[in-house]
Amino acid sequence: MLRHLQVRLERLERRFEARCARSVPRPPLPVSEWAARYLPSYLQRPLSAFHCWLAGALATLHGRRGTRLAVIAPRGSAKSTWASFAYPLYCAVEGYEPYIQIVSDSIGQASLWLEAIKTELEDNPQLAAAYPHASGAGPVWRQDRIRLNNGVVLEALGTLSKIRGRRHRQERPSLIIVDDPENEEHVTSALRRERSWRWFTRAVLNAGTPRTNVLALGTALHRDCLLLRLQKQAGWQARLFRAIVTWPQRMDLWARWEEIATDWENPRRERDAQTYYQAQRAGMDEGAEVLWPQAESLYQLMALRSTIGPSAFAAEKQGDPVDPAACEWPSSYFDYAGFWFEKWPERLEVKTLALDPSKGKDAKKGDYSAFVRYGRDLQGIEYIEADLQRQPTDQIVARGIAHVQAFRPDGFAIEINQFQELLASEFLRAGRQQGVDLPIYQYDNTVNKLVRIRRLGPPLAQQRFRFKARSPGTLLLVQQLKDFPVGDHDDGPDALEMARRLAMNLWNGRQAATEPSRLCV
Repeated sequence: MLRHLQVRLERLERRFEARCARSVPRPPLPVSEWAARYLPSYLQRPLSAFHCWLAGALATLHGRRGTRLAVIAPRGSAKSTWASFAYPLYCAVEGYEPYIQIVSDSIGQASLWLEAIKTELEDNPQLAAAYPHASGAGPVWRQDRIRLNNGVVLEALGTLSKIRGRRHRQERPSLIIVDDPENEEHVTSALRRERSWRWFTRAVLNAGTPRTNVLALGTALHRDCLLLRLQKQAGWQARLFRAIVTWPQRMDLWARWEEIATDWENPRRERDAQTYYQAQRAGMDEGAEVLWPQAESLYQLMALRSTIGPSAFAAEKQGDPVDPAACEWPSSYFDYAGFWFEKWPERLEVKTLALDPSKGKDAKKGDYSAFVRYGRDLQGIEYIEADLQRQPTDQIVARGIAHVQAFRPDGFAIEINQFQELLASEFLRAGRQQGVDLPIYQYDNTVNKLVRIRRLGPPLAQQRFRFKARSPGTLLLVQQLKDFPVGDHDDGPDALEMARRLAMNLWNGRQAATEPSRLCV
């Protein structure tokens, strides 16, 4: 009898606490603070810059209806813990999203996250005390679908699952989370990639309403993968995070370290590599920045890169899925000390500017108009800065004149293939109107573009190039060089080759019969 009264008293106390909790509104916590309070076992390391950004973006996502967010982050960065576990649980108990779908490459993977959410709802006492109306097993408690006591529904689905037309009573999905929707088979199968794209654009994006939020996260496994394609689509907010934010300046020291670490004839290679690193640590760490140092140090990341290879590392950790075997130049051509420069030298022996307008008949959709500033000093070091943008002809002319005024080149090379010859005349007309002398040299490029760009190989191999740091256009130029000839665009390298070719002619002080002469008014 006493035990019965005690149980009844405990029930009354819980009801009273729940009524008090409902009657006294709690100020909403940001998702990062909420996760730290209710899911501390999942957040045992300090947050990375990626986590801080993601938590900030998710904190107000439920209030920004119709948001489409695509995020590429390194494998092992806990993106799924936040996106497929903590955030949907947060939205469910707070009642922000009435119908949530969690989609992964396989339904089994999505179900694992749904199972983790169920475990917290059943066994987390802090969560039960704060959200008594949502916690505990709900009326629907299946492996692939649950309904909480507050009425919120969560579903687990796999890629290519039938998602369109699903409802919970009158509700269509209010939040769709697509987490790592592709696997290794998509890397080698264009058919699989296209099938996933059609399913996502036709089924997933039409499963909800205009107010449905769609959050897509994952690792970039291929240049044509779903997430990279989403980042180019209108209406999508996109972010890319890399495990190594900034590469070390002394990649030559890391190259020597890799020789020691991969010397298979040396049974002490790992210890010797560690010893070398400790002795050279200041130089090897100089300039480097990693995304989550508490989880992956620079040494651990470089060791992983050495183990799995630059190609796999670029895809898994850097969001840069390029196959080095298909590229013209190895990654070492872009990692040497002094590759980047901060300030243009005061004295250069020759300076040129080049423009690839990308407006000809052979231009690809979405090509950039590429301006490249080029300078060479007496020691043969070549300095490069690029401005790559998609812009109409009038803006190309305006930017070209601005480049000439700021850089004051000895020559300005303009590609005139097909109808682009009219562009040179337009430059001269605008230059006369503004009183700017434009030292234009017209280039009718008849040599195959691939052959021309391959001329950049020797100076790259000899480490003579220096690229302007903190310049978005220059970063894009370097990326196009890395991807050549399998990249989507090569306008930057094409303009660089023209700028360099003109500089060599001016440097030598002679004009070959096949080379262009300065365009006169």
